[in-house]
Amino acid sequence: MARYIKTNRRVAEYLHLENDRNTVTDGNYLLWQSDMLHFGPLTALNDTLEKIGGIALLPHEAREEQDGTLSRPLPTATDKRFIVNTASDADEAPAEAEGQEPSPESAPASVTADDENAESEEQPTDGQADDGEVQPTNEE
Repeated sequence: MARYIKTNRRVAEYLHLENDRNTVTDGNYLLWQSDMLHFGPLTALNDTLEKIGGIALLPHEAREEQDGTLSRPLPTATDKRFIVNTASDADEAPAEAEGQEPSPESAPASVTADDENAESEEQPTDGQADDGEVQPTNEE
């Protein structure tokens, strides 16, 4: 019996099928059993699934995934090309994937709160003592 293969987006992109196969409610893809021929013969399907971090589904299980009534977790791929580390990795923007600079929202702040405080503190002047205490001045 033919199976559907649930995989993450990296596998679908690697096979250039991200626009040709269905996605399920958790953002993963349902590929066809014949798509796995790219990785080797179907007699080695279990090894292929371990490598890509996918699972084989019966037709009624694939329908449950599409409907969102059930979502089966994917195992971690043994091939590092197909490992998805975090949720943010799954939502990676195309610009970032192509090596362009990340958006300002995702870029780390270059100035910390401690840096801002250090910059705003005044250096000792004639009105301050060496120990950092402020001496009274006649400026008001």
